[in-house]
Amino acid sequence: MPAPSQRNIAQWFRAYFEHEGLEVDRTSSALASRLKHASTSKQVDDALDFVNQTLNGHGVEAIRGDYHVDNYYYDIVALYVNMGDTYNSTILYETDNDRFLLTSWGDWVERNDRKYRIE
Repeated sequence: MPAPSQRNIAQWFRAYFEHEGLEVDRTSSALASRLKHASTSKQVDDALDFVNQTLNGHGVEAIRGDYHVDNYYYDIVALYVNMGDTYNSTILYETDNDRFLLTSWGDWVERNDRKYRIE
């Protein structure tokens, strides 16, 4: 699955961008480009840090499960930018599917709790 597009990011975060005085097209384009070009674990980490800085998030958080992903992520089944509330829109990275999603981390956990036996 491809990374979220500029258009999708603009739709999900338009109100935030406008509230913060950010240019919607330019900001969503920069985010989409970082996500699209993240092909290694280090680039994924850097892309999430960029998202965190751009969206003025509260850090990149890990969701751990009872599931061994690989020798880099171990039991981390997802990484997301903490936007201050469980159900706020964010960008999340699924480690075993190697993909970024636009979602809230609360919604993602509800959908995936059984699969990963999330702690």
